[in-house]
Amino acid sequence: MVTDIFAVIADQTRRDILQELRAGDKAVGELVDALDASQPTVSKHLRVLRDAGLVTTRAQGQKRFYGLRLEPLAEVGGWLTSLRTTAPPAVEVAGAPAAVAGGVPAAAYAASVPGGDDGETRPQQLQRTVERTVERAAKGAAEIIANLPKWRRREPGRQQG
Repeated sequence: MVTDIFAVIADQTRRDILQELRAGDKAVGELVDALDASQPTVSKHLRVLRDAGLVTTRAQGQKRFYGLRLEPLAEVGGWLTSLRTTAPPAVEVAGAPAAVAGGVPAAAYAASVPGGDDGETRPQQLQRTVERTVERAAKGAAEIIANLPKWRRREPGRQQG
């Protein structure tokens, strides 16, 4: 049984189920249709969500209806809040001023500066340049290694001299 709320919501299908349940209680069949998933898959994820306390179950005739419980997500919300309050200031983009005239943050400036003809921003240009440099370095290293002399193993009993 998974009790760590972070492990439970790490799965995309379970997050999709929680999203669907925001609109109200739904039967398993409705979730199967909404998620375009198999009934066994949805049932498996609902069991995990139920064990974690994120959903409630009620039987109505032959159907089981699931509802969303937000209380267990308070742990996640608290953790996210602590990250927001303790996060260091945003990293400035290299080559961009700390604040452009008019008080525009550097990150916004970098995102708005067009790069080339294809409309790339400065960070996209930098990433492309780094990728090309790494490719050239890897090719150069492979070439150097290929041209290194083959080292002979010392034969047993032979003195180096």
